Amino acid sequence: MPTYSKTILVKEDVQTCFNFVADFRNLHEWNPHDKAELITKEPLREGSVFKVNTVFNNREMLLKYEVVEWGEPLRASLKTETKGFEIVDTLFFSATSKGTEITYSVNIKYKGLYVILGLFLGRVFNKLMNNIYNLEDILGKP
Repeated sequence: MPTYSKTILVKEDVQTCFNFVADFRNLHEWNPHDKAELITKEPLREGSVFKVNTVFNNREMLLKYEVVEWGEPLRASLKTETKGFEIVDTLFFSATSKGTEITYSVNIKYKGLYVILGLFLGRVFNKLMNNIYNLEDILGKP
């Protein structure tokens, strides 16, 4: 199960960062190929579900992400599953003297033939993880 992770430091406080990043309805603002909508009722919590339109490896996909952990304001995990993989995105937030450290971690469990194909997707996932740097423009560089 490969895990990909990136960490950034932004100026905003922990709660503001959590509210913005953990709410996937804001995904399109920092991850330009994704658009998400909440398909369950508010408030956001464990069990909330987002429908996410995304592009992966030049292929459009529709995924449903369920919040499987909601540890506001320090941690949230969202899970999606298809016939080929299970992905858990985990967001970690930590206050620092300069703002907030945000770590975005993606853990992938491949299924069936995707176990072999997954060996060749590391570069694609590393490139996608670079979208987290867009948050520096939105939440401010310290």
